[in-house]
Amino acid sequence: MKKFIVFVVVTIVILAAVIAGIISYVKPAEALDLEYSEVPIGSKIVDIIKNRKLKVELTEQDVNDIVKKQLAARKTLPNDVRIEGAKLTLQGTALAADVNIRWHDKVPVGAKLNFVLAWNNPKIEIQHISTQIKGVNIPGKWLQLAPIEIPLEQHLPKLVGVKDVIFEEDAIQIDLKLLK
Repeated sequence: MKKFIVFVVVTIVILAAVIAGIISYVKPAEALDLEYSEVPIGSKIVDIIKNRKLKVELTEQDVNDIVKKQLAARKTLPNDVRIEGAKLTLQGTALAADVNIRWHDKVPVGAKLNFVLAWNNPKIEIQHISTQIKGVNIPGKWLQLAPIEIPLEQHLPKLVGVKDVIFEEDAIQIDLKLLK
């Protein structure tokens, strides 16, 4: 009987150490938040008129702010996961988001969400394609975000439309056209 009690206690201690090690391993590497600034698309349009070029550029910071706003609006995800912070990096049509999430309001986890961007007139669509925790791919059914849409034409004056969207390495160029 004494050996059994020692076995149970040792097993519990080992399991607790393993769980503590896993929690320590997956914790976020840096503090992130979901604070964002409104993207001044209106002032960018004024610049278009001044420069007489029918082009608008959304910088990496602009995209960061737009996506953070969308993530802040839907912080709670399936499987009792909550997004607490994000930092995004734009790489052409790929968007990588380092995020801090919290599972069951207890376990902080640092993860990387990978997205693909596409122009589907009249909006830019941002589709979540994968999630990684410390380089390990997480099954899509565990954590899947709904697509994020950026409707561009709602920010434009009535006589201006979107001609094309070009995804550059660290920016998105929006070519505009005058409507008849």
